[in-house]
Amino acid sequence: MKQKFSGILLLTLGCFFLGTAADAGTAVTNTQNTPETKERTQGKMKKHLIGDDGDRHECTSWIVLPGLTEGKSVMLHKNRDADAVKLKFYREALPGKIGWMALGNAERVTANMGINDKGVAVVMNSGDPSDGTSETTGFFTPEIAKIALEESATAAQAVEKIREIVESKRYRHGKKGSIWFAADAREAWIVENDAVRFTAHKVEGAFDIRANTWHFAEMVPFSQLTPERQTNYYRREFAVRNLLFAGGTKYTGPVTVEMIADASRIHIIPEDPACYPLCGKRTNSAATIVIDCEFPENLSAMYVAFGPPRYTLYLPLPCLLKEIPEALTAGRFSDAVFARRDTGAELPEAERDALERKMNQRHRDAVEKARALLRAGGGREEAAALLSGAFRENWEEACAYLGFK
Repeated sequence: MKQKFSGILLLTLGCFFLGTAADAGTAVTNTQNTPETKERTQGKMKKHLIGDDGDRHECTSWIVLPGLTEGKSVMLHKNRDADAVKLKFYREALPGKIGWMALGNAERVTANMGINDKGVAVVMNSGDPSDGTSETTGFFTPEIAKIALEESATAAQAVEKIREIVESKRYRHGKKGSIWFAADAREAWIVENDAVRFTAHKVEGAFDIRANTWHFAEMVPFSQLTPERQTNYYRREFAVRNLLFAGGTKYTGPVTVEMIADASRIHIIPEDPACYPLCGKRTNSAATIVIDCEFPENLSAMYVAFGPPRYTLYLPLPCLLKEIPEALTAGRFSDAVFARRDTGAELPEAERDALERKMNQRHRDAVEKARALLRAGGGREEAAALLSGAFRENWEEACAYLGFK
């Protein structure tokens, strides 16, 4: 990978600079297709929020590095906004490829957000509209993410795989570019690209975030975003930073998956209620990928919301999970979440959060038991048994609480 140091010139609105913890260091540079859909039960989508205009690309992703997790993990989160209302959990291990697991759409095997057996995680967002479009041929971004997962043993290799696809004109994403996060236990990268331009920077700080707008100086001059939409994206980014770091005024302790879950459920921006929020009407799923720094191939996990986070629980799925329930791999569980969403029946916040804390702690206890076992020379199968046992208890309790059979 060719590398050069590039400082960041962020040509943005002033409000964005409140609290950015990390931007860029090392750099790599070279210079779905339906009309606006009707809501499933409530008629045509009303255009009343900035960003709520049928664009269907309102994802928000962020990464927390070991400096903010007491050195224990890398946490990569994605809130996904899309039209899809049926989601499947995939675990693939093809001959000659690296095995991986991911949340994806039901139509075909893809990875909207996932991690592979080497502990490499990849997520993507839509980026800015530009003149570098590709609307007719090539891989869509969930397909590219899948390719990166099955062919990359490190985050840097995932970046190179994405670059290779873009530069060989096999990238397809309509009139918008993309933003990618690739992370392993040692480093993380952010990629910004369109069909003709590609830039990647290593994350040098402990935190970074993207809604749907480029930050890198190499890409910003080509953005065709309107000020209104760009302001909306920065508002979403600020809302996350505000929750995690008290508006930049203090840092009180390590960032946790519970804090990230709270951020993922923000459904109004108090400073500007006209902005489309983190968890809006098109938010269809979310996941926090936790990469264990000591045993990334054995103790990493995905905390997955199989639907809009306000209408379901985050379920911890360890990478060593032996058997994934058919309800997750066939999409029946997500069907039930969307059915609840359509009724407008959000889960009671206090009960939901208490159960999530209980399930998360059960998973963490199993992780620490597996860690002690691995440190003592125990095997991967024994660790998998511990983690799978905790998952089964969590799955049964989650299903009972949600009334899922």
